Amino acid sequence: MAFKNRAFIVTIVAIAIFAFALTLMNADECYVAAPAFFCILLVLWLAMTLWDRDNAIPLFDIGLLCATATCLYTIYPLVNYWSDGLQFGPLSDYRLQALQITPAELAVFHLRHIAYLGSFVLAYSMMRGRNTVATGNIVMPGRGGLYILVAAFIALTCYFLVLQSFTGASVYSSYEAEESANSRAAFASLPLLLLQISGKLAAIHFVLQLALLLFVVSRSRQPRWRWVLFAWLSLQLGQTILIKGGRTGLILSLLSAGLYYHRLVRPLTLRFLCISGSLIISFFLFFGLYRAHTDIGAMQSQLASSQGGILSAGNEFQALLGTALDVQKNIALGSSPPWIVYLNDIVNILPPQQVLPFTKIAAAEWYLQDVGLSGSGIGLMWGVIAQSIIGFDWVELVIRGAVLGSLLAWVHRWYVRRSSGFLETLFYSYLCVKTYYTFRDTTLSILTNVVWEMIPCYLLLKLGVAIAPELVVSAPPKLTSNR
Repeated sequence: MAFKNRAFIVTIVAIAIFAFALTLMNADECYVAAPAFFCILLVLWLAMTLWDRDNAIPLFDIGLLCATATCLYTIYPLVNYWSDGLQFGPLSDYRLQALQITPAELAVFHLRHIAYLGSFVLAYSMMRGRNTVATGNIVMPGRGGLYILVAAFIALTCYFLVLQSFTGASVYSSYEAEESANSRAAFASLPLLLLQISGKLAAIHFVLQLALLLFVVSRSRQPRWRWVLFAWLSLQLGQTILIKGGRTGLILSLLSAGLYYHRLVRPLTLRFLCISGSLIISFFLFFGLYRAHTDIGAMQSQLASSQGGILSAGNEFQALLGTALDVQKNIALGSSPPWIVYLNDIVNILPPQQVLPFTKIAAAEWYLQDVGLSGSGIGLMWGVIAQSIIGFDWVELVIRGAVLGSLLAWVHRWYVRRSSGFLETLFYSYLCVKTYYTFRDTTLSILTNVVWEMIPCYLLLKLGVAIAPELVVSAPPKLTSNR
């Protein structure tokens, strides 16, 4: 049952709960818990505010998804620190172990996260407006459109199979040490132009995969299509576990399937979202640890040596914090990034290296060079906090949060006006699941997805329509209320 002022009521209750919890903690525990509570409060307030405006769970909302991802990247390292006895223990990121940061120092550093997330939430809530998107009401491609999607997907799939056959370079290689090293060596041996083209085609291949997933979900009211959807996701899950490969594609497919179902078929309940979200995060963390070990026994033995068990194990959330803290330390010691690093937001949009009169380098690669790990096969993520630290720090973080909030609010308003379009829904949902890169890399990294992934994919599909004019559209799915 709907009620008014949901945001006010939930916020007050959450503040009361968090305040009471803090009274039960000692000073060091409060230092760790307070930033996490504050970030959760910001996301809760945004979610309830949008729920009040639209009178519907704002799941299919790019701003809320971005805020949630930012909050998760912020609070999970704090959970790691807490679970390991207010320290980063022996299973944590090696840089965090070396820093031996105190709870008070960690709390002060996390004020940056609060400033960034707070300015984002404020800007997005002010600029988004009241923009309800009803469930269903999307004009789907007909049989001709499906043929074009399938043909393009199969063509790119064959391209990567041929590439692997002749060069050994595979985009689906295992993370096990030997196979991972072989794959890196194979990619390193590719001509630069072929490597660049393959990277862009891999991104377009994934967009086409999500387009086919959208098509399948739109028909999942029918039992046979529900079985197709179940088989698809099950096979992707099995492949990921079997080869111990990258988990990002699987997680993004699961999230996309949920978003599509909510948007096209039936609104998902809050209970389902909480349960499924917890399971996906748990799998993400467990599998990241599992693929780094030869067997379950070795993994259990290592976890037993840590006070926090799996909650204290190193992960990409820790890696992001480790980079930011390490960059802050290195800058204080005199490290000086090249000027191109300050353009990290747009560096991947620039023309190919072959036509540039200077060296194009992403901030993450510069950092690896700075710490002597370039070419080692180790990937240490960069992040918006690190990017701001080499710039104007606090002021830059507030500006970045406000700019991103305003930009995503515009994207949402743009989509609402075109929400019945298949391609518009595909690209909006793609940005939704990719928006975590605005924190994991830099604020405007999402523009790279637009320029090198979505626009080429759009042109490819338009070309297919021109070649196959028999393309027709089917009637939109039956409109249902999402209230």
